[in-house]
Amino acid sequence: MTLTEFFLDGARLRLDTPADPRDIILSDDNTVIQGVQEMIRAAVQAEIGKLSAFMGPRVSTPGSTSALEAPVPPVPDISYNDNTVLQKEAPRGAGRRGAMRQRILTLLQEHPEGLSAEEIRVYLQAEKPLGDTLQGMRRQGKVHTRGTGKDMRYFVE
Repeated sequence: MTLTEFFLDGARLRLDTPADPRDIILSDDNTVIQGVQEMIRAAVQAEIGKLSAFMGPRVSTPGSTSALEAPVPPVPDISYNDNTVLQKEAPRGAGRRGAMRQRILTLLQEHPEGLSAEEIRVYLQAEKPLGDTLQGMRRQGKVHTRGTGKDMRYFVE
């Protein structure tokens, strides 16, 4: 190739390449894309094989012609693995909240002068702030307040 042919090839290549990368159209026969698609298909087929081996013959997989042969047994409420038992989580809310609310009411009855939220927390040795609980009790009319901000005190209705 002569120097002139080299420069002409470079000029043609430059003129044939779009200036805006968005103008470049990727064709479907791109070997890189085909290779990636084939790797994805192989990985999906391998996972389907693992799943069908795990599930056993009862469940059909894509590409198989067998339908469900037997109903799947229901999952028990409490799972176990050998001798380990995983118990249901204790219900949250009313029980715990009700106990704390009762402790607050009892404490406020013992202190007719009223207590701040921080004083209530210290007396009850609560690990978490009680602001939300106190506001809920206030909305329900269980307690009333006087003052604002840090000077707000809670009283029994």
